[in-house]
Amino acid sequence: MRRLAAQLPHGFQANNAWIKQVTIREFTGYDEQLIASSQNFFPPFKTSILLARITELNNNNNNVLSNFDMLQTVRNLSIGDRIALILQLRKITFGNILQCTLQCPKCTNKLSLDIPIDSILQPPKTNPQTTYTLQIDNYTLKIRPLNGTDLETITQNQNTPQTTTTTITSTPDTAIDTYLSEKLLRLCILSSNPPLPKTLNNQFQTQLSTKLSEIDRQADLTLNINCPLCNQTFQTPLDIEDFFFQEITSRYPQLEREIHWIALHYHWNEKTILSLPSSKRKRYIELINASISGENI
Repeated sequence: MRRLAAQLPHGFQANNAWIKQVTIREFTGYDEQLIASSQNFFPPFKTSILLARITELNNNNNNVLSNFDMLQTVRNLSIGDRIALILQLRKITFGNILQCTLQCPKCTNKLSLDIPIDSILQPPKTNPQTTYTLQIDNYTLKIRPLNGTDLETITQNQNTPQTTTTTITSTPDTAIDTYLSEKLLRLCILSSNPPLPKTLNNQFQTQLSTKLSEIDRQADLTLNINCPLCNQTFQTPLDIEDFFFQEITSRYPQLEREIHWIALHYHWNEKTILSLPSSKRKRYIELINASISGENI
């Protein structure tokens, strides 16, 4: 099974060391099945469950952390680090190119985009910290990067998410705007001198959001687009978690066909086939099809 040394743009502290890299393994059919069957979960919860399954981190005794510890670890990763891992997982699962569509806000022309994942991955941050101090207006704040636990806290009381297609929208009503609400922003504030008021004004929220984007650059995944029809230039956010999970769900019928095809020819049971890495499963399909067509293999 293929494994990848995945870079963390921000990283985190563990056992008195700053962790900038983890190992992620290739998808299996079981992973695809889990995501496809969890449509009633919001992306932050699915991301935590998935990353806990496919991420490996050794402690100082070189023992792999327990599943519970890994779940807590990925929940506490910064939003940007979680997005970076999803991007790198998507790369080793389906390839480096994101194929998506969006609509120009001016002429409503539908644009087809091929986005290289390598082009949107951020490099590791120089001198990252667990906490940061900043001044906004008359307030001295101590903050930390927003993390997966924060996103789960914000979304857990919302309505069941709706299944959509793998299309990027260019409207401001997106997941990232929901996340960067006042309630979410307050979760990153560890202390304030003097104490903050009950309501944060828009200017304060904007300055804090900007600072968070500087701290955790991968969290702000925004595309700069130029429409070739009307020459309009605009920006649109890319919710890579939702995009990736939609891809997996839309491909699930293909997984079922692949299980059937391999079982029919190799007589393996479903458990064995689901445990195969996705690349291995695809290779067996190629060999079966080549054999049927009489090709030399």
